[in-house]
Amino acid sequence: MGGEYNLRKNKILIIIIFFLAIIILMAVGYSSFATDVNIFGTAEITGEWDVRITNIVATKVPVGCDAGTPSFTKDSINFSAKLNKPGDEIIYEVTIENLGTIDAELQTIIFTEEMDGIEEINYTTSELKKDLNVGDFTTFNIIVTYVKSTEKIPDVKTKTLMGIIQYVQKEN
Repeated sequence: MGGEYNLRKNKILIIIIFFLAIIILMAVGYSSFATDVNIFGTAEITGEWDVRITNIVATKVPVGCDAGTPSFTKDSINFSAKLNKPGDEIIYEVTIENLGTIDAELQTIIFTEEMDGIEEINYTTSELKKDLNVGDFTTFNIIVTYVKSTEKIPDVKTKTLMGIIQYVQKEN
């Protein structure tokens, strides 16, 4: 009986060693056929947003009036009109350009006259181009008028205009 027990013990040991050998061979085989794939990537934004004011000039100045020296930065303009008599009108032409690489579209135009300003001075503006694609420009006029129907010179003689023109990225 002792021989059978040893034979059986040896068979179990051989089976265990066989399974361990198979597991080791599978691990070696898997590692030799396994491949790591490494992925490296970089993204860069190359677009430039550059919608800006590029000029302001007085295009109409009646005799006796003074358009001052209008000035601008890329995002603001400044002018000071001096009107002489009822009916006088000074026109300022403003240029806005898209010097960037992203198409733009007009979103907002708000012009507000000073609340305590006089009625004898009117501000009006012409229309702006809605789409301002790369390389495009638009011009618009700001017209300052001393109302012609004014009967007397007012006590308050100034009126301020504030405006916002907003271009945003054009939807594709």
